[in-house]
Amino acid sequence: MLAEIKPICGNERVKLSDVIPLSTPFSMFVFPTTYCNFKCNYCGYSLGYEKMNQKYDFEPQNMSIDTYSEIIEQIKLFPNKLKMLSLTGQGEPLINKSLPLMVKMAKEANVAERIEIITNASLLTKEMSDGLIEAGLDTLRISLQGLSAEKYKQISNVDIDFDEFMKNIKYFYKNKKSTNLFVKIMDVSLEKGQEEEFYKLMGNCSDRMYIEKMLPAYEGVQMTQNMNVEYDRYGRKHEKRKVCPLPFFMMGIFPNGDVEPCDTIYKPIVIGNIHNESLSDIWNGSKLKEFQKMQLEGKRCMNKRCDSCCAPDDVSHPEDVLDYEAERLLKLWE
Repeated sequence: MLAEIKPICGNERVKLSDVIPLSTPFSMFVFPTTYCNFKCNYCGYSLGYEKMNQKYDFEPQNMSIDTYSEIIEQIKLFPNKLKMLSLTGQGEPLINKSLPLMVKMAKEANVAERIEIITNASLLTKEMSDGLIEAGLDTLRISLQGLSAEKYKQISNVDIDFDEFMKNIKYFYKNKKSTNLFVKIMDVSLEKGQEEEFYKLMGNCSDRMYIEKMLPAYEGVQMTQNMNVEYDRYGRKHEKRKVCPLPFFMMGIFPNGDVEPCDTIYKPIVIGNIHNESLSDIWNGSKLKEFQKMQLEGKRCMNKRCDSCCAPDDVSHPEDVLDYEAERLLKLWE
């Protein structure tokens, strides 16, 4: 077995409270699409687009190359490179056939230390793999939904040829150059006692693999309703967090150019649109500063969308926690 058993998140992190406010966000999540070809039963997409629109004010779209090109030009205006540009968001990025071109444009513009994609890999054909590898993708993160076609039907309500699916992943791994291939699976997508089977399956066709814990990431999804957890998706126990750290180091950009202070489906606030003002102006603007101040004041749950979101307790890392420094940091915002 060649792959490491390690979380697929970035492992080299600074203590966020020591470095904010930032002149350049660490991460930018650009959503190539907000369509998804899966309806995983722990995900908001299981509700269907109509109910997602009612629940989250959500409209599925594909990002145009013109919009993406404008985003890349605007990222250049920041004083520093991004640590990470993720061509991922709420949806399956491989649905956008321009994805290899998007990676190529970002690499040529040299706007980020790392460019990555998170995908369910169902559309990872040999042609798509060749395009992403040639474009210079740094990290491909694959989310498995089971170890058989039957499990995929149960979890994601899709019919897949699991053998062909695995052949395509192995093709990418065999032919990749400098790309890191990370694979994860949710614990609910495994049958009891299948952990070793997962490690054996992916051990020789990935660089890193991990089993994550399911959390209630999407309000209104029956599978996770009334779920109360004291751990993050990596199994680390912690106290309930009051301050969401995401708005202090990232931004998310929807296909229509709307910018939010995180990468969630909820869009708690639109802090700007790239067709009306630059990303650097949005990052340094009053809307984001007021939203960050609200977080530091412990008023996160006064925002209805933030109140529904488990991101501070799900994807936030110990180094990102701001709760204990909120009073000191608030003085900087005032």
